[in-house]
Amino acid sequence: MNLFVTKKSLKLLPLATLSIILGTLNIETALSKSKINCQSKAWEDHPSCDDSKGVRTIDKDSGLEVIELIKDLDWKSKSRSKLPYSKIVKVTSKLDGEYELAVFDKDFKGSLWTGGGERAVTKWTTDRLLGYTFSSGGCGLLTCNYQRSSYNDFPDVIELFVASKSFRLYGDQGEFQIPQSFVELVKKSNENTELNIKLKGSSGAVIPIGDKTIFALKQLYTKAIKSWNKPDFKISRTKVSKNALSTEKIAEKTLQSVVMLKNERGLGSGFLINNKGLIVTNRHVVAGGDKKFQIVAQGGIKSNGKVIYVDRKLDFALVSSEGMKRNKPLPLCYADYPAPGQKVVAVGSPNGLAGTVTTGIVSAIRYPAGDLEGVAPSYVTLIQTDAAISPGNSGGPLVNSKGEVVGVNTFNVGAGGKGQNLNFAVSIVDILRAIGAEAPDKIVEKEWLPTWLNPFQSEANKCGNLI
Repeated sequence: MNLFVTKKSLKLLPLATLSIILGTLNIETALSKSKINCQSKAWEDHPSCDDSKGVRTIDKDSGLEVIELIKDLDWKSKSRSKLPYSKIVKVTSKLDGEYELAVFDKDFKGSLWTGGGERAVTKWTTDRLLGYTFSSGGCGLLTCNYQRSSYNDFPDVIELFVASKSFRLYGDQGEFQIPQSFVELVKKSNENTELNIKLKGSSGAVIPIGDKTIFALKQLYTKAIKSWNKPDFKISRTKVSKNALSTEKIAEKTLQSVVMLKNERGLGSGFLINNKGLIVTNRHVVAGGDKKFQIVAQGGIKSNGKVIYVDRKLDFALVSSEGMKRNKPLPLCYADYPAPGQKVVAVGSPNGLAGTVTTGIVSAIRYPAGDLEGVAPSYVTLIQTDAAISPGNSGGPLVNSKGEVVGVNTFNVGAGGKGQNLNFAVSIVDILRAIGAEAPDKIVEKEWLPTWLNPFQSEANKCGNLI
């Protein structure tokens, strides 16, 4: 019978008891002769393996007590020693001074008799969850396990369980965006709250998160999430075609206003909504410690961008770029939602391939309920489409047959996050309402003059633009 121990029960085993067992079995322990291995459960608490002795300080922005580590931390490095688990850590880069607040957690399962073990390590920030599993061999009391050490990112689909609620998350390479509804539940947690992660796929492993980690997350989410002031924005009516345009013509008119956002974490898409360099994108595109972005427009035009507003509930953000003021903004369908069956075009930079155009129809108008609850942004109208939305497309526009923006490309829920038929965009109507956008001036109709006699007489379409 194998005796499995957890990280808690292993620490409760007295050293004297362990010595008696070893002496009785006449086994020469390798602990007295082997080289210190900080990856081993036997050595992880050794003073030379303690990499958690950062500076205890108060983070001036949040007021939280943190452990500050000034290093460019590769948290998954095989040569990395111990992290400060279940505490709020301020990881500050030596290179540029940028930092992020994070909470690390680990769960261990191993055999005392046969050696070896498996652990799951997670990193939590205000926006993201990152995770991997690590398995290795080792020597136990009876025998040795010569399994080769291996690191594996979490599968692309995981499920979080907290306070009787579940949240299915779709990610890539072990990285997942944390929904705001999950954050709100953790903020209300208490000493009885349990948090578990289930890895979808062949393993189906369940990873419990420690009580101290849950408490640290509660503090992090309560105090470290920034509040933003809504910018002043007035919607402008735009002259658009009265008739439907070809996909080629839509692409020609749209691509000049679509940009790619780059930073050290990756890239995403966005688009201009006024002539002052204001760009709409997804919140998860700009999430993380790095707030400096390079904006790349059609033709290779480059400029810097700065995040000026973030909405966590609807998962969108606004970025300001002085160098993009000359670029033409896209017309916005601000007055009405699209209808199922309407033609739509998705534009963006999937996997860094700028200027990519895909077509489809509006499959449905949905709300985050049922299977979408916990997956989609909260409190928002979703436009489901079969127009392909892939990683990197996030933040790009979904436009109708007149080239008017109806939504912001946000996510898909295909197998492994790579499906092309279940794609979703957040409605631009909801986004404009969320920032309190000012409606455009009313059209003054010259009722006394027949339209056919006045070439300047205009009318608005369902979206509110001029035709």
